Amino acid sequence: METKSLWLWNLGSIILEQSSKILPKYYALFHYMTNDECAIDDNKKQLCQQIVSLELFLNYFYSIYIVSLRGALRATNAKEQKANLKYVNAYIIEGYKALWGFTKHNQSLWGQFIKLYANVKNTEAFDKMLEEITCALKEYGDNTITDKDERCLAMHYQIDKNGNPQELLKLDEITIEKEQERYDQFRPIYHKMIDCFVKLIDYYLFKPYRTEILKIQPILPELNLMDQIVWHDKINEINFAITKNIEAQAKSFENCKEMLRKYPLVFKEISRKYKVDLSDCKELLKSTEAMLAISYFSLDLCSILKVYFNSTIPLERNIALSRMNIICHSIIDRVYGYRDRRGSYWEQYITKPYLNMELPDGVVKIRNVMESLIASNTYTQEKRSSFVHLKKDNYIQAITYLYSNNPLVEIQNSEAIIKILPKIQKAIVGVVKQVDSNIKCSYARKNSWIDENLKKVTPYKNQPGVKSVYESLLLLKKGKIMEAIEKLNDI
Repeated sequence: METKSLWLWNLGSIILEQSSKILPKYYALFHYMTNDECAIDDNKKQLCQQIVSLELFLNYFYSIYIVSLRGALRATNAKEQKANLKYVNAYIIEGYKALWGFTKHNQSLWGQFIKLYANVKNTEAFDKMLEEITCALKEYGDNTITDKDERCLAMHYQIDKNGNPQELLKLDEITIEKEQERYDQFRPIYHKMIDCFVKLIDYYLFKPYRTEILKIQPILPELNLMDQIVWHDKINEINFAITKNIEAQAKSFENCKEMLRKYPLVFKEISRKYKVDLSDCKELLKSTEAMLAISYFSLDLCSILKVYFNSTIPLERNIALSRMNIICHSIIDRVYGYRDRRGSYWEQYITKPYLNMELPDGVVKIRNVMESLIASNTYTQEKRSSFVHLKKDNYIQAITYLYSNNPLVEIQNSEAIIKILPKIQKAIVGVVKQVDSNIKCSYARKNSWIDENLKKVTPYKNQPGVKSVYESLLLLKKGKIMEAIEKLNDI
């Protein structure tokens, strides 16, 4: 690693180790202050709750943020790095939105805290520090360094409900330099807030209520590396398999990207030259879009699996498991759908060309795997919302889920999805063939224009430039659409 990257990596390790100790401690303290046994004075209880709540939020939010950056720093493939980097921006947006908000600042965690603090404070010792933090949060928002579309693509694989898979190409533009800049701008704010809350907690809680606080016992289960024992002897083998899959899907993604760039131009050119309607061929482009998306899903899931298997920090591993849950939930939603198939890739790409025909065995297997994953109840909207949206109360629930992850189930389900995604790609190739077959049947009934153009070019078929046109017309006459387009590329 370069010097700066190594420094970020080591700093991330320190922060995660610190958060591993802080989260259980303050989670228990937060719940203590919400029950009837709390000994804190009523006029100070709400303020103390907000102070502890913000301390919890900062440590949880920054931990999941740091895991994303560390995953990118240790990536061995450019696509793997970008898959991790996109969450740096996504969680900066979620964290900033919860802390300060982009519009309704008074309803944000910080806005509510500042308002309450001004009413019940009994010292002015922290006023300057709090004002500096408020100004820093405002200034960060004014810099507009965050990217909302990128965030939506990271969390939902689309910018809006009817998004096109080609939108994922935007995530391919992410760079480590840009995400480190985001980190560099937010890091000072984080450290100011942490320093401030250490002093606030000491003043308002530990000094006046130390005896009561020392009696509080942790209520979250201890995170450990016991799950790693299951795979200990196979880590190298697992890493090799995941890395190979990342390389294969990265190549597939680039191929689809090139096809989506090239074929619209080719379709337009062949239509212009031969005055023919090639609108049917748009179905082939849609299938390529689906292939692009499936490749990206696999890259995303494999990248976080590598984070999980290569980490020795229990908190980082559990954050990786939470990310797996988000990714798997999104993949199932995009590919198959939970309540129905409307708008899913299943409806749009995988089964559409078969109309009322019997589905191939490979497609039926995909359906069975998706139904099985849904029936496992591992992926719920409530859990996903808690992990994705760091708004009020969500992060408390997210921490609860974080400490109750089932590694064996998450890994088993992720493995099932990793294995079925290539089969989905294979099914889409079958769809392309079926669409191509449908197009051939259509052209067989309306190819008189080809004969007319063949008569025109036949006398000149051996001349430079004309030969490729002549051969492409012969292929079109046989109904070989894609081969004809490839031949035209030689012109």
